[in-house]
Amino acid sequence: MKKICNLIFILYILASFSLFASDKINIAISAAPNNLNPFFSTDANSQNINRLVHMALIDFNQKMQFECKACSKFEEKIEGNKQVIYFTLRSDLSFSDGTMVQPEDVRKSWEYYAKNQNIKSTFMGAFETIEDIKIIDSHNLSITFSSYSLENLSNLALLKIVKLKDPTKVAMDVKDVVGCGDYYLTEILPLEITVTPKNQSKPTLVFKVVKDETTLALKLINKEIDLSVANMSPRKVNWLKDSAHDLKVWEIPSGNFLFMGLNHKREMFKDVRLRHAISLLIPRNDILKYKLKNTAVLSSGMFSPAFADMYEQKPIDVFDVEGARKLIAESGYKKNAKGILEKDGKELELDWKVSNNKASIEVVEVIQSYLEKEGFKINISIQEWGTYMSAFKGGMFDVVVGQWIGFTGPDMLKFVFYSKNTPPKGGNRTSYNNSNFDKIIDEATVETEFAKRNALYKKSLDIVNKDYAYINLWHPNIIWIANKCLKNIELEPTGGFYPLLKIEKKHEGDCGK
Repeated sequence: MKKICNLIFILYILASFSLFASDKINIAISAAPNNLNPFFSTDANSQNINRLVHMALIDFNQKMQFECKACSKFEEKIEGNKQVIYFTLRSDLSFSDGTMVQPEDVRKSWEYYAKNQNIKSTFMGAFETIEDIKIIDSHNLSITFSSYSLENLSNLALLKIVKLKDPTKVAMDVKDVVGCGDYYLTEILPLEITVTPKNQSKPTLVFKVVKDETTLALKLINKEIDLSVANMSPRKVNWLKDSAHDLKVWEIPSGNFLFMGLNHKREMFKDVRLRHAISLLIPRNDILKYKLKNTAVLSSGMFSPAFADMYEQKPIDVFDVEGARKLIAESGYKKNAKGILEKDGKELELDWKVSNNKASIEVVEVIQSYLEKEGFKINISIQEWGTYMSAFKGGMFDVVVGQWIGFTGPDMLKFVFYSKNTPPKGGNRTSYNNSNFDKIIDEATVETEFAKRNALYKKSLDIVNKDYAYINLWHPNIIWIANKCLKNIELEPTGGFYPLLKIEKKHEGDCGK
């Protein structure tokens, strides 16, 4: 009898271990990944899932600073006029086929991404400045760049360390690429992606595409979805906070930046006083409270609190009608008999382009109403996304509300505000032009000492803020919604999926279906 009891106990322990080892977490995403082949992954969901499957030497941490992933340490040096970065690989890192990652694998991966004409990776251009990757010993290597740039390190986050089952194959399929991340792809369906952990103590992750937010809310409440990383309107998030007591909402300020862009080629916007006046007529606090339901933080500049090295708490314009009226008068405008602002016989009429996103339209309509009360004549043009972006990039607008997403450091300042970086070369879509900014940003770009470089970037940021190059609005929060049975969730300001590497499922009560 004692042997039977012992056998039953052992079987129970084994069954319990099996249960824990085979945990599954259902995760909602808003859209299907466009391409899970790491050589061509450009959309956010593809890149984020690939971060679990394919590892890079380096990536960004929760403070938007560089952090080792496949390495245990790294060191930057300037040797002559070249930038050389030395890496020590993690000693425990293996591919999903069980083979250990060697420095030679990093070199081969670079060749696949940057040189292989059969593959023709989307990211070829990101590695043009790499001159060579040298193998130092079994764990150490160096990467030499032709010149110093802050982008050199950030671009390495795109260089996944991979093995190819057949390097000579012309058409490279997802399954031909072997990764060294914590997970590997096991099933790819049109609306469902499954990744399985190399370490069986970790949960299997099943990404399910749920496009409709009402459907998503019901699936969360019914525990068909354990975790949502999908887009959801502030109104729906607020409703779930109040109504669904088995759910928990995690949120932090993202690195994304929402702004009002004024076309600096337009004569009316050449006067900083008018740009400043418009900023003073935006009821930011009311929009944050009533429209955004406090799912964002107001912005004092391009960099949110997520950027530990760049963020500085600066004053944010408050709603000030009298101050705005004073600036409008100083810039030469006064209301005519129709109540429209006028200067030199010409009415102040604005062409405002907006995408057909419901949340964007609502925000624009609020701001429009406040500007029109003070005499601005505004014509809003609601456009589908492609038409809107074409107009934005082509300078065919007076006003837009736009958002920069996914940028990782202060080098973004040059891309967005440098006078020579107007489209198609760069992101200066508002044609901002300030020679003092250009001079300082040029100095920052080549400065190799961190403290001096950061000071220059902050100085250039002060210039664009005081100049109202953009009108700063807010930084949307990264929001994840989950069943309370999930634990160890720590969000990242990029919205990336690295936190899923630490996520766990409690085993008390009903924790999903």
